[in-house]
Amino acid sequence: MPWLIALLTILVAPIAAQDGAPVELRPSLAPGPLTVGDWLEYTLHVPLADGERVAAPGEEADFGAWEVRDYHEELQPDGAKLTYQLALFETGTVEIPSIEIEIADAAGATRVVKTASTDAVVESVLEEGDEAPADIVGPLSLREDPLAIALRVLLVVVVVGAIALLIWWLWKRKKARVVERAARPDPPDVAALKALEALNEQGLPEAGEIKPYYSELSEIVRTYIWARFAVRTLEETTFRIVAGLRAHPHAAPHSQQFADILRESDLVKFAKARPSIGACRSALDAAEALVRETSASVRTEETADALR
Repeated sequence: MPWLIALLTILVAPIAAQDGAPVELRPSLAPGPLTVGDWLEYTLHVPLADGERVAAPGEEADFGAWEVRDYHEELQPDGAKLTYQLALFETGTVEIPSIEIEIADAAGATRVVKTASTDAVVESVLEEGDEAPADIVGPLSLREDPLAIALRVLLVVVVVGAIALLIWWLWKRKKARVVERAARPDPPDVAALKALEALNEQGLPEAGEIKPYYSELSEIVRTYIWARFAVRTLEETTFRIVAGLRAHPHAAPHSQQFADILRESDLVKFAKARPSIGACRSALDAAEALVRETSASVRTEETADALR
């Protein structure tokens, strides 16, 4: 239903009340069709003297059968503009009743002006000849082929299953890689270098812990010799370890360097030698350099042996 605005304007002549008698405001209705549910803009221009204001009725105004939808008051240089939005849900010629407007001055004294009643014609929205609105059309029945429904459900199941299977496969693949990486030990040189770095970071020489420092250094070197050259070091003396290194084709060139580190460690562990902090650091640097040197040389020699 289109919203049609019928403008009802009430023109107020600047008439002062005499002896407290109400001044009557006479409205005029602008022409235009008004149907059920349309709203009517009802505007009052009320002249005010200095210091006066509209005290009542405001949005509580009683327009009889007309429903007040909205109310707005605007002060203007020559008075106040009161705007009502009225709506009616019946047809025919319907009276807009008179309302009284109370005006108060700064001292609290009041006077009353009122509007004259007027009629407005509200037309029906029914077509000519119709006696009542048509019934609301009920919902349409949307019947669908059961086979099509079953195929859509099957497609959803297949897609969801495929996605679930893909997620499971990716998870298993990632898990297998993690397990594989965790199960694969570091190469001998990498493990030895990590252990030497950890020993260096402990700061044992600076703390006066010389014997624990050399005991750990000796253990790292022994572990590397066993892992790299398969020379037995567990519960073996330095003499026997060095003999095994000299008998190994790839370890023999470095056997004296290994012997120096192991013998210095034996002096600290068993003869209560107290090397300086600098000597401690030099022993660790020598072990690190020996690991790097033997790792590179052994790989080169093993590659050459494989090519022969």
